[in-house]
Amino acid sequence: MNILICDDKNDDALELKAMINEVYSDANIVISNTTSDALSYIGQGRMPYVCFLDIIMPGMNGISLAEEMRKNGYNGHIVFLTVSSDFAVQSYKVKAFSYLLKPTDKGEVARVLEELRKEYKAANALGIPIRTKKLTGFVLFKDLSYVEVRSHRVYFRLTNGEEIVVNATFSEVAPKLLEDSRFIQCHGSFVINMDEIRAITGQVIVMNSGAKIPVSKRFLHDRDKMIKWMFEEDPS
Repeated sequence: MNILICDDKNDDALELKAMINEVYSDANIVISNTTSDALSYIGQGRMPYVCFLDIIMPGMNGISLAEEMRKNGYNGHIVFLTVSSDFAVQSYKVKAFSYLLKPTDKGEVARVLEELRKEYKAANALGIPIRTKKLTGFVLFKDLSYVEVRSHRVYFRLTNGEEIVVNATFSEVAPKLLEDSRFIQCHGSFVINMDEIRAITGQVIVMNSGAKIPVSKRFLHDRDKMIKWMFEEDPS
């Protein structure tokens, strides 16, 4: 598990790291003591599974840091560290997974890590079977950026840049994807993974891969749902 801790108090960060290592001894943990360092880390394309962010920090606070991270394409989990529960409502606006009160309690850290483990396991179990002339396999939803149909072929665009082409109809594939709340249809030829949205400009969706997906007039009413997804928990 790749983890980022951002806390201006290095002793607190080291204490949290030790607690995490008691649960996951092989966790890869990076500590940033400034928000600028954390943003730089994410800006380099690093995508830790979870970021533990202190809320009260000099300059940019943890909530603002999380907002910037989301704008920069970070779609992983965020756990806030705070001395007060007053920030709980704000934390959900950036799709926070949870928050921990400081001083951090070893039992609470273990509880959040267990919830993250269960979520990770569940997310990795969901996907769609794929069959081509050369390949029979299973594509995980978390690894799928978007699906496009062209000339009676369905193109599965993966988050790692790979492409799988299947001879199938859109009506055979789309319903299976749309059963999962993270997917939405934005065009007669496209279904996208909302976790992979980087930005929405007018009638164009920019994915983390840089791909630009059109939003047709027929699906414009769903644009607000996509925007809410970027900043909140499941809006449905």
